[in-house]
Formats: sequence, structure tokens, C-alpha cells
Amino acid sequence: MASTNLKTKPLPSGAESELDKISAWLRDSDADFQSVSGINICRNTTGLTTTTADLLKHFLAEIKPAPSQNRVTAIHFDQHAVVPVEKGWAVDLIPVHIEDGVATVGSEQLDLGNYIHLNEESRVTGNFYAILLLSELA
Repeated sequence: MASTNLKTKPLPSGAESELDKISAWLRDSDADFQSVSGINICRNTTGLTTTTADLLKHFLAEIKPAPSQNRVTAIHFDQHAVVPVEKGWAVDLIPVHIEDGVATVGSEQLDLGNYIHLNEESRVTGNFYAILLLSELA
């Protein structure tokens, strides 16, 4: 049974065409990942903003009600971890590249045609790259 904390949704129209570009950039050294508490986080925020701009336009048009603030980050998950979700925020976890095997968030298996909407922290497994769109709830 799926958790009420997370919901799998199809990518918005037009968003899937952006994944190859983002995946290539994230797997390049330009993304500059750094391990913070065991999670590999993209440090090149300027490059990330530029690379994900078109993808995020598709998402922001679908978020209802419109959030009062958004942030974007990229993470390379390569071990069991937890996706933190701050109180008053929601996270849309968008997988852009799955290295090998199965990747999961909570009990949901990831695939590149869908994203997962989180309302509270969830465990992840697998080796994959993801964009996290954080939205402050109004």
C-alpha cells in the first residue's frame, strides 16, 4: 500500500524532453558534487539553475496553489539515505538518471517518466541522480 506521504505523478507535458540534457550535465564534473552528511549535493548552483530552467518552467505551471518560494537542488544518491522535507515545505523529486538496478523512494520504484511528490521525509535506495524542487507552502 502506498504511503500518503508520497505520490507518484507523471512528468508535466514537455518536461521529459529536458531529462537527457540535465542528466548529461549532472554526470559531468561541472556539476561539482560534494558530500554533505553522506549525501552528494550539486555545488554549482548557477549551472544547475541554468541547466534546469526549462524543466522547472513545466513544473511551476502545475503547482497549485502557487508556492510562496521555490528552491532547486540536485543530489546523486548512491547509498541508502533520507530525503529531508522541512515543515511547511513540499519536495518534488525528479529522477533524471538511474545508474543501475532499482531505485526507490519509500515503497515507490522510480522511473524516468514520473516524479514523486513528498510531504515529509522519505527513505531512498539505489544509485540515481535527481532534481529536487522544494516549494514553500503558502
